[in-house]
Amino acid sequence: MKIYQITDTHLADIVGEADVNLETLLDIVDQDTDDNILLLTGDLANAAVPAAYHRIRSYIEARNNIAHCYALAGNHDDIDCMKKSFSSSKVKVVQSATVHGFPIHFLDTSSKPLGHSLELGAGRVTRKAHAALQKAIRQPANIIISHHPILTVSDQWFKQIGIENQAQVVRCFKRKRTVISGHAHHYFDVTQGNIRQLVGMASAYGFEHQTDSPQRNGSMGMTIYKANWEGGDICVEHLGNHHL
Repeated sequence: MKIYQITDTHLADIVGEADVNLETLLDIVDQDTDDNILLLTGDLANAAVPAAYHRIRSYIEARNNIAHCYALAGNHDDIDCMKKSFSSSKVKVVQSATVHGFPIHFLDTSSKPLGHSLELGAGRVTRKAHAALQKAIRQPANIIISHHPILTVSDQWFKQIGIENQAQVVRCFKRKRTVISGHAHHYFDVTQGNIRQLVGMASAYGFEHQTDSPQRNGSMGMTIYKANWEGGDICVEHLGNHHL
């Protein structure tokens, strides 16, 4: 199964360059006539306005070859607004799904931190979401999808906008899993313990990760993977990044 990941689209309340980027990438996904899956891994709207989600819905509904599309919320999103805007559409906001025999668990990291040690943009896994993750990890195999990376993928300023209860979340992974996330606006492939963390590039703009503070760059696009079964485990292969 091929997996197209479009993340951090950051659509505004009115049509802009971010819309053009998204539609360009959706055209590429739509040209692939195989029955694949599209993941929208958070920060879909820049200010969580219904108009942005409605446009995403209309863009995807207009592509005939996109049959399996799943979205989750990022720190810029409002998950309730997303669910309402995407209701009865191709875009599904769910906790779990099985596509072509591949089980997928969607971990919501969009809740705001309870403390004050992290900066704006950080997330938190609620007690309910944490319990659901523990249950998912006990299954023989599945792919975990989140907005914030589970692992620390950058040693610079990015640590300040991670998951507040990261250590608690990492301890859930008693079995090997691949986690696909967004949020970093940069491609990463990091393995630590039982977790292989894949982070897709953003469609709106890129981020420099070798600086002391956030700086945007022009590296943007989407990331493509392929999932296969190997001896009862799911192997996710990185096929490449499509740059805009």
